[in-house]
Amino acid sequence: MRIIKTYMSRLMALSLMLCAPLVLAGSDIVLLLSSDALPYREVEQGIRATLFERSDRITISSLTLDTLLKDETALSEDHRVLVTIGTRATRYALQENISKTVYSSFITASGLLREIASEKGFPEALQGAVVLDQPAERVVQLAKLINPKARKLGTVVNGSAPNRLDEFKRVVKGQGLQLMAASLFEESNPIADLKHIFASSDVFLVIPDKARFNSKIAKWVLFLSYRHRVPVIGYSKKYTDAGALISIFSTPWQVGRDTGERLQRYLAEQTQSPPFVRLQYPRYFSLSVNDKVAESLGLKVGNEAQLKERMREQRGARIKDGPGLVLEVVEQ
Repeated sequence: MRIIKTYMSRLMALSLMLCAPLVLAGSDIVLLLSSDALPYREVEQGIRATLFERSDRITISSLTLDTLLKDETALSEDHRVLVTIGTRATRYALQENISKTVYSSFITASGLLREIASEKGFPEALQGAVVLDQPAERVVQLAKLINPKARKLGTVVNGSAPNRLDEFKRVVKGQGLQLMAASLFEESNPIADLKHIFASSDVFLVIPDKARFNSKIAKWVLFLSYRHRVPVIGYSKKYTDAGALISIFSTPWQVGRDTGERLQRYLAEQTQSPPFVRLQYPRYFSLSVNDKVAESLGLKVGNEAQLKERMREQRGARIKDGPGLVLEVVEQ
């Protein structure tokens, strides 16, 4: 029954998206997509389906950034919330000093912090965001599940940009574990640091950053994982397919679903906005396991459903109600 309901929700969202005009005067919500690429459209579908299920009174319109750049009048001022989907759309909204409430979605925490840092003043219109990153608590819990004997977790972060190293240090320490970490810079050679980290780690965590940094370290991470027989937790199905033991991530649809739920509450509460931006992790997530890698490492991790059930049991709560608040960016 749930499968049928999910399918019908997605079908309805797709039909609404195809039939909706680019700009709808008086819309409660305007969705600004970074491009017309499929991932952004899937986020849009998730938002539409979720809001459609919860209320038939919320009106939604959408357009791509390319459409808006060609015709700036395409974005009506008569809306309550502008939802930016992706980095490009978020950057545009911040640079243009949009006066309406802005809610960002489908962007990494480090990416959003970079955009905020590049602005001269604090972007007052930005009231919230659903980021792509997984909460450190969830990632560390997964590491302990796949290797219960693990005592040292390894990772590297981009030292040239805002990162989440302090957050992971706090969580790992709270679990009685040790974090073996290094900060890499644009000009540095990552091999030496990665070799040291893998030589002293039981599980390696890949924390997503901008694409250039991710691609720079990916091949070495997977090579050293094989060489040192250290399991890797990645952040996408592609990472799993390339050789990571397991990846934890939120799909575009899941991010859209979560964004839609938060928007519905935001519109319903009508409360005064706090003097900080709440960057929230997605509640919904997926797992992808590489069975061949698990076999070669001699680990029995189970499938996605089994792992999620074990995570539920450990936390004593439904997975979707997991940690949401990333941090609070306070205006100075």
